[in-house]
Amino acid sequence: MEQPEFGEVIELRSVDPAGDLACNTAIATPEARAGLGAELARHLLRPVRELPDGIEVRFAPEGWPAVQRYVELESRCCSFLTLRVERAKDDIVLTVTGRPEAKAWISQIFS
Repeated sequence: MEQPEFGEVIELRSVDPAGDLACNTAIATPEARAGLGAELARHLLRPVRELPDGIEVRFAPEGWPAVQRYVELESRCCSFLTLRVERAKDDIVLTVTGRPEAKAWISQIFS
């Protein structure tokens, strides 16, 4: 994924909206996720906001490499999710959504 310009939106739609509510652990290995949660937490600007079909998370602009890594990994391992990132000058807004049955699973992502 290329680094977007400010104001650009990247949306990676679910490739299997009705797929199993599980991560592909062959992709989301401990090695692939190493340090990612801590890096994302370090750049978190405010608490996770619940949406009707998912969550919205805001990060500091310096968190772009971690958000980019997260989106690349999550879009490949969790095919039932839709990920949307909007990069602005003052923050990065990540939205993770899915079908109604996925809501509880999505809510756990940044808990």
